[in-house]
Amino acid sequence: MNYKHNKEKVVKKGMELFWAKGFHNLGINEICKETGMTKGAFYNSFESKESFLLTTINAYGELIVSHLKNELKTTKLKAYDKLIQLYKNMLTSQIENNYKGCLVNNIMSEMGSLNNTVAELSAQKFNSFLQVIEPTVKDAQQNGDLNNSINSNILTEIIHTTFFGFLTRSKGTKDSGHLLMTSFLNSLKTKTDENN
Repeated sequence: MNYKHNKEKVVKKGMELFWAKGFHNLGINEICKETGMTKGAFYNSFESKESFLLTTINAYGELIVSHLKNELKTTKLKAYDKLIQLYKNMLTSQIENNYKGCLVNNIMSEMGSLNNTVAELSAQKFNSFLQVIEPTVKDAQQNGDLNNSINSNILTEIIHTTFFGFLTRSKGTKDSGHLLMTSFLNSLKTKTDENN
């Protein structure tokens, strides 16, 4: 199948390739073979493998932001329970995804210290995830379910960074880690009087 006239399909396929293989283990020849593009068409459209990677990170980031918004708009659950459900769903989905992790997390781990442009875009996407999650964290704090001694922005970053750690660990253990994530979130709950 020739994808050269459908940039969206090319980017989607590129996203899948970088997600599964990373940047250094993926060559231009394989990208062209898998997307149906000639090398000339590839370089005309994206200029370089790095530029293609940046395009796929942007597309992946938009998908994740949309996914997070959809997951957190559940009105039936309390904010804290929405967070438990969100992270459980994301971690258990790793079983179906063959423990590929998160493209942004994977690329941050692989390229963060090697390429400033990739590091900056990955950090920007990570921050966009935090912006979607933070209002739910803040609601959980205001509801008395999460400790409110920490600023909601900082707490959201701690929670999502921990989630990224579980994603990375799940690649080696082949365990989604959702039970550990739930235990971690429970450890952030507001301490109540044990006599009550």
